[in-house]
Amino acid sequence: MAKLAFASFLLWALTVAAGAFFYINGVTRTGLDGRKVILLSESERDQVQADMRKLLQTVAEITAALGRPDAPAVARLASNVGAQAASLENPALLAKLPLDFKQAGMNMHAGFDQLAAAARGGASPTRLTGMLGEQLAGCAACHEVYRFGN
Repeated sequence: MAKLAFASFLLWALTVAAGAFFYINGVTRTGLDGRKVILLSESERDQVQADMRKLLQTVAEITAALGRPDAPAVARLASNVGAQAASLENPALLAKLPLDFKQAGMNMHAGFDQLAAAARGGASPTRLTGMLGEQLAGCAACHEVYRFGN
């Protein structure tokens, strides 16, 4: 009985360790350009890239709203890609992403929530533009480290 209990515990510990490893590291390899390649199926890659295109389109729309200036539009647009949007992600896909990529994504969504709150709070277009620039710097930093492949 003791051997069965030990074997069960060992199997459980290995399962937890493997789960933690993949939660932290995701499913990646190093690309020829030195960036981490996140290995996804074609449909998963399409989903992530569609989300990124939506973010880029939103940044373009926010930029136009700042040029008018239209703070209510900035708040509405930024809220649409805030933390609530991240809650809709596929858990199986999230499991394949490295922890620092997930953290960068959550920080990006939280940054859009902060931008929306600042716009609703009456921040100047200059301040809002600076906040949007910080968001784009985060995007650029992530793209410098990661790419997608299969």
